[in-house]
Amino acid sequence: MGKYFSDAVDNAIEAIYYTYDQERAAAAIQPLADAANAGDGDAAYILSRCTSGPQYSWDYHPFRADDNVTEHLIRQSIVQGSAMGVLGAMRCGMLTPEMEEAMPFASLREAWNAVYEKAQAGCLFAMNMIGNTYFWLDVVRIEGKGPEDFPSKAAFGQWLRESELKCLPWFEKAFLGGMGFAGRNMYNLYYDGEEGVMEPDRSKAEAIARLGAEKGYPDWQERYANFLLEREGRAQEALDLYFAAAKQGQLSSWYHIGKTFQDGKLVPKDCPQAMKCYELGLRDPEQVGCANRAGELLFLGQDGVPQDYARAVQLFEQARAHKNTWGNDMLGICYLFGYGCQKDPVRALQLFQEVDYTSDLKKYGLGTIYTEGLGVPQDIKKGVEYFQKAPDYAPAQEALLKFKKTLFGKWVRR
Repeated sequence: MGKYFSDAVDNAIEAIYYTYDQERAAAAIQPLADAANAGDGDAAYILSRCTSGPQYSWDYHPFRADDNVTEHLIRQSIVQGSAMGVLGAMRCGMLTPEMEEAMPFASLREAWNAVYEKAQAGCLFAMNMIGNTYFWLDVVRIEGKGPEDFPSKAAFGQWLRESELKCLPWFEKAFLGGMGFAGRNMYNLYYDGEEGVMEPDRSKAEAIARLGAEKGYPDWQERYANFLLEREGRAQEALDLYFAAAKQGQLSSWYHIGKTFQDGKLVPKDCPQAMKCYELGLRDPEQVGCANRAGELLFLGQDGVPQDYARAVQLFEQARAHKNTWGNDMLGICYLFGYGCQKDPVRALQLFQEVDYTSDLKKYGLGTIYTEGLGVPQDIKKGVEYFQKAPDYAPAQEALLKFKKTLFGKWVRR
């Protein structure tokens, strides 16, 4: 038997929540599954967190989200007598009256007490769970309280505020004890504040990020580096933290490192090196920043990076699949002229119209579409106006030379 739970559960919690080691996290899955199959409800619950997506662990642990499996595991954990499973099901809206009836606890309070005892005994994971019951005000349901139990609406509101703030010492203990994940809601509460509970306190939020960075948590190293970038003279410290985080597997940090090499402000400009960083970050398929910046380098094909329109199109489309339209102007140009893809002026127009930002590329593209009547009725006047709005963009000014204004003020082709 482990210190707090079974050996399989204690080992898994440590591997998944107290370290940032992908191999250790992956190795914990089979023992958890074996334990769950043998009737260990806590093992089933921890497994359910692994199949719930990155919001329940480190973003870069090798877990895949599966809602159906998650629901099955949570139900299994409750039936098998996991108090953590009960609290977890309540938190994600899965503790139906049917499931509450099936749990082997006399009340929600009894299940809460079981987790609370683990937290009091020093279990960081349990501390974070107890903190969450206060942060999300699950204690209202746990304690069965409502406005009718207080002398006034104001008194009930005061109890809610006091209850929510009880999350902070629990989160702090878990965070400082070695559970980086426990800092998330604590940070969010300070950074964003909570109406009627507390005002935002960005200095305390930054202090949490700094503490996490000092403890070597890669996600917090990145977050604190973001703060340092806003401080004059701290850019090199930020870059060092991004490198430290990236080396521990925080793939999103490669974007910041790559951008530093691409911009050439802190270090000598080195676009090939920036491209290597972006490619490393793209091991995370959701890294839209790396996709866009790498796409830009490949679209421009300069400063030592060979032009590759086909790859650029692929990367911009990858970013758009995650609802990011930063590269729409470049992607639109590719579709307009058939660079690295099938020519599709209609698609190009859609891409240009999809964003409200203005760029010389977008103006040039729209000017070309309307002066040539590509996918729309030809409107030379409208197209020329777009070219005129890009006075410093050579291709637009060259295109403008193909048109002239008649004595009657009409724009026509020369």
